[in-house]
Amino acid sequence: MLALGGCSSFFVGNKSVENVRVMVSDNGADNDVRKVTVSNTKRIYKDSDLDASSDDLVLNAIVEDGAGGELVGFGKISPVTVTASHKNIAERNGRIRLSFDVQVPPSILDDKRQVRIVPRLFMEKDSMMMDRLFITGKDYRDAQEKGYERYNKYFASIIPDSVDFLKAFGYLGLLQYFTQRNLEDRIRGEFGVTEPEAIEYYIRHYLVRLNQRRKERLEDVFRKCVKDPIDRLGVRLDTVLRDPSGGLVYRYVQELPARRGMHRLRLVFNGSVHNYGRKLFSFSSPDTLAYYVSSLVQLADTSAIYREHTLERDVSASTVSYIEFEKGSWEIDTLLGNNQEELQRIRTDLDSLAVDPAFAADSVVVEASCSPEGRYEFNRNLSRKRAESITEYFSAIYKKKDSNVEFRYTYVPENWDLLKELVLSDSLIVNRNEVLSVFDENDCDRREHLLSGCVDYRHICSSIYPKLRRIVFRFFLHRRIYDKVLSRIEVDASYMQGLEALQERDFKKALNLLRPYSDLNTAIACLCLDYNSAALNILSRQKDSPTVRYLKALCYIRLGNRAKASQYFTSAVSEDGRLRFRAALDPEMECLLDETE
Repeated sequence: MLALGGCSSFFVGNKSVENVRVMVSDNGADNDVRKVTVSNTKRIYKDSDLDASSDDLVLNAIVEDGAGGELVGFGKISPVTVTASHKNIAERNGRIRLSFDVQVPPSILDDKRQVRIVPRLFMEKDSMMMDRLFITGKDYRDAQEKGYERYNKYFASIIPDSVDFLKAFGYLGLLQYFTQRNLEDRIRGEFGVTEPEAIEYYIRHYLVRLNQRRKERLEDVFRKCVKDPIDRLGVRLDTVLRDPSGGLVYRYVQELPARRGMHRLRLVFNGSVHNYGRKLFSFSSPDTLAYYVSSLVQLADTSAIYREHTLERDVSASTVSYIEFEKGSWEIDTLLGNNQEELQRIRTDLDSLAVDPAFAADSVVVEASCSPEGRYEFNRNLSRKRAESITEYFSAIYKKKDSNVEFRYTYVPENWDLLKELVLSDSLIVNRNEVLSVFDENDCDRREHLLSGCVDYRHICSSIYPKLRRIVFRFFLHRRIYDKVLSRIEVDASYMQGLEALQERDFKKALNLLRPYSDLNTAIACLCLDYNSAALNILSRQKDSPTVRYLKALCYIRLGNRAKASQYFTSAVSEDGRLRFRAALDPEMECLLDETE
């Protein structure tokens, strides 16, 4: 429980003086009634003197009869207290729930006052301001609203820019009369008066200036009328209960996302008591309210997982290039389309392989393919000649570099398999079933004829066929080692990513990554997501340990089987006494503590 200070009231002469700190020195005497003398002045304190964070006692005080004007302290005022029913908070689905009660005694509450309480939460090295609590007396709020009423009355006296300017600021009747008599077309300009000049003459300029001054004074008037604005942002008021003694109790609940390393939270409270327009005094908690966050992640096994990785001696890679040709041609034209960029990209890939210390290039296979237009025999010859042309082009380049890379070629006359994949993935195909039905025809020429009669043929020709006219380069390499295979032990990157996600409280991602391993950390990820049956199933296949038994007990207590939970919990605690303290942090397990004493 935190105590945050108090206040007092008394009279000096005929004037009420509030919140005077009566300082009582400790002379070894008992805390009985003591007398202190206060000068009978109009203001006998400063705001800085009223900081309740000091060790001074705050006493109720009365003026003793007589000319001396002595004040007699007769008791300590009840402070504002903050209590939390649970100091241990369990993390659920990556979130934690803070709750505490703020109790304000009746000695502080007053219809003319506002009590402001500001909680601040400290998490590791970070901190955050939480929503404030305002306890506002009726007279205090009435004074606030009256200030707004005065300001709104002033604001309503300002003529807005949206109104008709002439109606608002002009002598409209006189202007209309003058216009009708003097500015008709037949006599316009007879007296040398134009319409703009007439309008300017009949404007009430003093009213324009007055309205402008009112606009300029808006902020000053607001500060004068509304000395204490109503703050509706960042103000929390959860549950309000009336204390039997006449005070108020506020239940404050805040849900926060859990974070890595969030083990201990500290709440610090500051506050102040205000009379309309001025602060009477401020107070702060001399101590903090501490919460301890329990997370099943704290039971995770953080050991690295290793796996044997086998590296084959022979490897391959491939890349697709769209080198364009004239229709029916196989001659390479570097000025056509993006051919220059595509050819340079392939050369860059080959050059990078040539200087790679880990790999040596053995051969490059060039595969050319065509789209299905025209006769199959024509496309077969065309694809072969294009493959030959590309192969000769690169072979000539690397022969000059004394390279031992062998260039070979192959070809696909009409790439119907790729065409079918593209049709299935194209969302713009209107009648997909009609297009797919032509693939049942075995004769390629007949198949293309049937395709040309489909509704989507024009779209296929313009968007899909160009993707079939491609050159695939397949690079065949070997590692620069003597053994056929090379095995090595390395950290399992996928598992470690899952463990990292678990520690960062991204439980869904953690479960997706850890599911194939089905180990202790997988079970913890399931428990954090409240998948208790799945977690129990995984734990049943783990090597027996106190931690595994503790987690089984947690599964059973969540599933409503207290007898099984007690059995596993007792066994776990008997072997590892630290788990008893762990159970005090998990709300579900607290009921099992008495059974193991």
